[in-house]
Amino acid sequence: MNKEWAQYWIGLFANGTDELMTLYSPEFQFEDVNFDLRISNDLGALRNFFAGFVVADPAQSYNRFDVFDYVGDNRLGSFQWTWETKHAGDFLGVDARGKVTKTRGVTVMSWNETGKIILERSIWDAIPVFRQLDAIPN
Repeated sequence: MNKEWAQYWIGLFANGTDELMTLYSPEFQFEDVNFDLRISNDLGALRNFFAGFVVADPAQSYNRFDVFDYVGDNRLGSFQWTWETKHAGDFLGVDARGKVTKTRGVTVMSWNETGKIILERSIWDAIPVFRQLDAIPN
């Protein structure tokens, strides 16, 4: 895959869950380190996690992701991204409603021979988010 594909993938989080789900193999491993979430071979559970990124009312909240770096090939890659979000409610137990935060992260991904995602591991920098929400001092 490449940077353009990674941007396409990450762009589906806000309102393209059905299309996003077509990119995954039924046999996969998923991990979001910050959310302490691991999912294996359960597309329903993965869909439920992704539903948390869907934006019902763009006037109230949004998720904007931008991929700015990609290293890899068609079977294994790593890409860095930024995430800006306007929060609709609490975020990890912190009052965030109406606040905008921005951070960066990295995803490692692997694809099978047909191009379906079989491995996804992401981690993002939570410290700037909590600082922007005044949950920890600068």
